[in-house]
Amino acid sequence: MALTFSEKCLWAKKAARINLETDRGQEDFYRLTKESGLGERQLTYYANAYEAAEESGLQALSYKKRMPEGIRKEAMEKINKYLSLRVPSHLRSEIGFITKSQSNTIIAYEKRPLFSDPSRTSCIEIFRVRYADFDNRWHLYWMRKFGKWWPYIPKKPIFTVEDCIREVEADAWGCFWG
Repeated sequence: MALTFSEKCLWAKKAARINLETDRGQEDFYRLTKESGLGERQLTYYANAYEAAEESGLQALSYKKRMPEGIRKEAMEKINKYLSLRVPSHLRSEIGFITKSQSNTIIAYEKRPLFSDPSRTSCIEIFRVRYADFDNRWHLYWMRKFGKWWPYIPKKPIFTVEDCIREVEADAWGCFWG
């Protein structure tokens, strides 16, 4: 049975309050997964989105409305400027970045030669930002090891694309640059 948005908020809020560093917290979390009917991964996903930006973070998970062209263009310029400054001048012929936008999302990729065959290149997803015009807020995501984009829990609240860039640069959790 699919949960309503209110139900997702309720379970996410409860899960986000649990201290998973304790045995009691672990027990409480597993109890919540059973009560909610959600698996560990889904409940964690909702809790992370809630921790990142409360109800706005949860709503942004499935929000797909196309961002206005002016906002998209400005965000792409800021992200591209940031990424261009990350590559030392002597490596610019080898390493680069690509940004792509679709709907309300911008994805940044790192492009570099393959270690095993330098004549070929690979593109690795670094981060994703999503704009939600219901509250004019940006949301930041990172790629989990199992290949799913995941809500990023920032050290400071995120509202703007500059806030997203700040978090990517700081990379406090080692999600973006390793």
